[in-house]
Amino acid sequence: MISTIEIENFKAFGKRTKIKLAPITLIFGENSSGKSTILQSLNLLKQTRESREAGAVLMPRADHGIVDLGSFQELLFDHNLKKDLSIKVGIDKYKINSALFNTYDIFKYNKEISIELVFSRPSIDEEVVLKRISIFAGDNQDCLVVFEPIQKIAKRARRELFMLYRRDRRALHSNFKFMKCSWVNKESKIWSQLYEKALAKKNDIVDYLLRIKKREGLDQNYLFEDEMTNVEYRDVYKSIIDDAIKFYRKQFTLDEYIQRMITIEANTIIGIDGFVPYGVTRDSEYPVPEEAFSRSTARISNDFTLDSGRLSVFAGRILEQALEMLFPLGPFRRPPERWYIFTGTSPQDVGYKGELLPDYLFRNPELVDDANTWLDKLGIGYRLKIQHLGPRVKDLFEVRLQDTRRTKAVEVGLSDVGFGISQILPFIVQSLASTDKILSIEQPEVHIHPKLQADLGDLLAEAIKEPRQNQFIIETHSEHLILRLQKLIRDGVMSHNDISVVYVSRHKSGAKAQQLIIDSNGDFLDDWPGGFFPERLRELI
Repeated sequence: MISTIEIENFKAFGKRTKIKLAPITLIFGENSSGKSTILQSLNLLKQTRESREAGAVLMPRADHGIVDLGSFQELLFDHNLKKDLSIKVGIDKYKINSALFNTYDIFKYNKEISIELVFSRPSIDEEVVLKRISIFAGDNQDCLVVFEPIQKIAKRARRELFMLYRRDRRALHSNFKFMKCSWVNKESKIWSQLYEKALAKKNDIVDYLLRIKKREGLDQNYLFEDEMTNVEYRDVYKSIIDDAIKFYRKQFTLDEYIQRMITIEANTIIGIDGFVPYGVTRDSEYPVPEEAFSRSTARISNDFTLDSGRLSVFAGRILEQALEMLFPLGPFRRPPERWYIFTGTSPQDVGYKGELLPDYLFRNPELVDDANTWLDKLGIGYRLKIQHLGPRVKDLFEVRLQDTRRTKAVEVGLSDVGFGISQILPFIVQSLASTDKILSIEQPEVHIHPKLQADLGDLLAEAIKEPRQNQFIIETHSEHLILRLQKLIRDGVMSHNDISVVYVSRHKSGAKAQQLIIDSNGDFLDDWPGGFFPERLRELI
């Protein structure tokens, strides 16, 4: 799913910081060191996309939102508007819609795609803008292409993007922007495989272009009477086709091929909906011969060009998919009530603050059974029971707990037991109900005792496996949780690659994140910075 997060000039983090994620990522650190900032970077993007404000570039705060981060200036490191805020998200192709990756030749041999979003606010009197989008690929994270804002584009390009927007039944809005390709990677390793395929298809391309030349009126799909006459259009387009035929008839070199492709890519325009690339066109009144050939073969994308525009749109789709899979739970879940009235709608989750948990359980009795199984495994000593308050009022119900430690069955209301039970229940239920989700949570150990903190490790180990295959990003202070996960590695229940432990510390230059490596025996190869957990030993001396 999400394999890396990189942030720069975001809250406590000044310098660019990369955080490697795993199926279970635990983020430790002292208070106010910047741990929550890592989770908030994803929450900020998700909140923006879920906002009712069409085309919002960035929404640090929203009514009933996930996070309240104040103004854009408060988001910036040192609150300095001269700095740019950068969030880069890496997504592993083997954990999220591999079929999409395989439509692009360049990702058949690379494990990861990353999209970096750079935001700025030129002055206190101006709005936040998306300053740059960069797309990266592969284990080495080579930057493939960069897009930057552009104010004016060709009429045909604008019309094509707007038509694409309408076909998708999306409403046009004033925040719909355009970006143009400003840089493309020229390294041979990026282009060599594409070059070989272009050589193999050169004769097919020439044959196709010759047929185009013979066809009356050339390509009518790109002809607009109000922009130029047919004769002018034919003359210019014939010149473009003749140049392409001349190029593909010769035995062109890799450098010649790269130069031609980069010239084509430089005219690529993408539409931007908020911070997500949407729609591709060219800043020209004329079609590109290579693209016309590719479309004639009914392929989704070119397999011998980088096709930077569609590549960026694809990266945007993958990012949106990851954000849809993200489910954040805040540090404090809503306290339980004495009784509830069913709203009449069936929630799909427990809610970002656990507020939908009662309705979720009310509508999903099988979840109550799953939760009770794990309440027994975790040794909590209670079993859940959803109980109607009367036969005449079916929508009025209460969440009850049956004390399993008593000889005689005793039931109590959820609001009558310790606060810790109500705080951990939403996390337990959501972990069991989710499939292929990214669950982030701050301090799941709040108000629960050490044994239960440790036992949560068993739940995490189960929830990352089939059939659930969830991913967890957890900010925590719990020594007991990490000790249990180390034991599970040692016992062979899970792999050391299933866990990433990150320690965040605060320095004069800003927060720093250090990954602490665990070996195959479950032992740390790195010392804990600042005696974070060994502090207990010092107290015993």
